[in-house]
Amino acid sequence: MLGNNYFKIRSRLGTAVYALSQLAEWSGVHPGRISMLRNLMANLKDPFLFTVVGEVNAGKSTLLNALFGQDFCSTNVLPTTDRIAVFKYGREPHEFDVSEDIVEVYRPNDFLRDFNIVDTPGTNSIEARHQRITEQFIPLADLVIFVFSVTNPWGATTWELLDRIHTQWRKKIIFVLQQCDLRTEEEVTAILEHLRRTAALRFKRQFPTFTVSARNAFLAKTSGLDKERLWRESHIAPLEQYISDVVESSETRLIKLINAWRGTCYVLGEVKERLVTASEIIRADNELLSGLESAAAHQEARTQGKYDALFDALDKTYMAAGLQAEPLLHSRLGILTSLSPSTKTPGQIEDLIFATTMKAVRRNVASAAAAVQDDVVQLWERLSGELQEHFNLKLSVGESGDPDWTNARQRIVNEMETATSALIKDLHIATDLRALFLRRCAGMWTFFLLALASLGAGGFLHWRGIEPANIICLGISALFLLSSAVFGHFMVKRIRRLYEDRHSSQRQALAQAQLSTFKRGINSFYQDFVRLFEPLRRVCQEHRSKYEPQLNTIEQLESTLGDIERVLAPVEKALAERANQQATA
Repeated sequence: MLGNNYFKIRSRLGTAVYALSQLAEWSGVHPGRISMLRNLMANLKDPFLFTVVGEVNAGKSTLLNALFGQDFCSTNVLPTTDRIAVFKYGREPHEFDVSEDIVEVYRPNDFLRDFNIVDTPGTNSIEARHQRITEQFIPLADLVIFVFSVTNPWGATTWELLDRIHTQWRKKIIFVLQQCDLRTEEEVTAILEHLRRTAALRFKRQFPTFTVSARNAFLAKTSGLDKERLWRESHIAPLEQYISDVVESSETRLIKLINAWRGTCYVLGEVKERLVTASEIIRADNELLSGLESAAAHQEARTQGKYDALFDALDKTYMAAGLQAEPLLHSRLGILTSLSPSTKTPGQIEDLIFATTMKAVRRNVASAAAAVQDDVVQLWERLSGELQEHFNLKLSVGESGDPDWTNARQRIVNEMETATSALIKDLHIATDLRALFLRRCAGMWTFFLLALASLGAGGFLHWRGIEPANIICLGISALFLLSSAVFGHFMVKRIRRLYEDRHSSQRQALAQAQLSTFKRGINSFYQDFVRLFEPLRRVCQEHRSKYEPQLNTIEQLESTLGDIERVLAPVEKALAERANQQATA
């Protein structure tokens, strides 16, 4: 694209000016500043004006199409060929008759946003009034392109018009020798030399002169066939580079860029001053919230580390409960008691362990939860004082102004009771002991009854005088009694082992469950504490939602304007030096 570097800077600056105008309006800057920014945007959008002059059939339209790579000003596109056509951007193609001699042609070609093109009728075919109108556009032009056909570069009317333009307005003028593909290279060189000599004789100076084949250049950009050869033979690259240099070195346009940049920086400073308070509010909000959360996390860590003694006490209580239940167990392990079918004792054992452990949990955990509450209350008082001192912010919760921690404290106790109760019930001591007691009772009764039967049989045989069968029956009776004792002893050992294993195996699980439950309770307690600041957090979030986008925009604008400054500062310095030289000349 012609003048690519200039348009990149202009686009970035235009975007910055627009963003700043929106921000300035939001922040309540004086309307005059907003109006200034809008004027700067309008000035930046002011298109470059190119005027193309030449005789009929000099190839002006073809040259313009080739420069911009689009067929926008062919003769079949224009309403008439003997009127001055001013090409401008429009969303829909249409024409507007400015006068009998001038027509504005609107086309949806993007390059027309940046370039307005004045395509004039041939200088050898228009009346004097047409020529006067043509001369009205030339003083406004950023660049005047005189197109000479390589087949007839000596038209008198073009040189006469050039005389007036050069002496009266001294505009930027270039010569383009068009249709050079219609002549040999030697002929083109000779014609080009003739043009230069003529210009030197008539105007005592040389004009930038280019020889091109606009037809080949247009085909290279649009046809897709043999592009490199067509582009090379068109010789249009130096012309495009020169036009880009004109665009990028236009003093008027550069001054517009500099003025827009300086005006934007000035208004940005005002907007930034207005938002200093907002920036301070957000900084204070961040400091406040991070301080609250950090203090809560630090105090929670300290609280979590203070209760090793609690869990030692709970563990000892649990083990002590098991020892307290052993006499009940022993009471059912005697020979006579083992023959009793009573099944109450296993339940009594489990109930004793449960009651003793739960009583200790309620007592010890209630004290620990109260201590946790003390830590939280101290933190609340400390933070309340700091907020009052540093931020002039008084915290108040509920009717009394202070939080009520009863529910949070009781929640710790309830959760510990629930966790402990569930683990003790998982022991299943009562069920399994009851099954072993019944099995021991049934076995011993079986052996005892068999012994009695054998003893009775031995007595009967002795009464009948049957020997030695009576002695054998007595021996069998003794054997059954011995088996009963052995079985009873075996079952006692098994019952003891079951009780000890179940009680000990659950010890570690119970301790771990109590520890994790208590820690979760502490964390939940502190989460309740942090939630007290949720209204404050919402206020801070509202501040951020309201101001952060604007502050981010300021930061982005400062970065963009800094980049633009690095480009424009040397240009501004060079323009100032040139102005000083002209003033002293």
